Amino acid sequence: MSQIMRLRVILDTEDDVFRDIEIGTDAPLMHLHFAVLDAFGWEAGELASFFQSDESWSRGKEFSLLDMSDPMADEGAKPEDAMNQSTVGHLIPELGRRAIYVYDFLRMWCFYVEPLALEDAKPDGAYPALCHEFGTPPAFDSKDGDLLEGMDLPSEPEDDTPYRTGDPELDAYLDDEDDDDFGGGEHLSIDDLDDLI
Repeated sequence: MSQIMRLRVILDTEDDVFRDIEIGTDAPLMHLHFAVLDAFGWEAGELASFFQSDESWSRGKEFSLLDMSDPMADEGAKPEDAMNQSTVGHLIPELGRRAIYVYDFLRMWCFYVEPLALEDAKPDGAYPALCHEFGTPPAFDSKDGDLLEGMDLPSEPEDDTPYRTGDPELDAYLDDEDDDDFGGGEHLSIDDLDDLI
């Protein structure tokens, strides 16, 4: 009989937010990937990876969403582990082991995955299954403001001063755009060019 593992998936946020998910140990990691996103109310579409972990939550072996194996590698070389080739049992082989799930490598949503129980699957059970919810997850795009933090972006000029890039050649080109050879910056139709020839 197959076994299921109850996993507590904790979102790394200031507020306590977690979900308990039951899933078969022989289920592909791709199923856990979609189950986590569904449990937190987020849509799939970004890159993600699972990492084996330990008591101090350090990242170990990676199981990526995409197969990152080298197609030019010698035959017999071990392919990189991908979510569709590995199972939940590969990620967390026993109770006491942990994992980390990272979703969207730009926003870096991080989840801590800890097994709570390992038991026989119920004959009438459908897995993966959401067993318990605690807390309200933030909106997926709530980290968008953090993406621009620390970037020195130019501000809009307050008056009609021409925009300056800081590159002398580019600034000179932008200044000359207003004084082109065909009528002082006005846009002419192709018919008006006959008069200039």
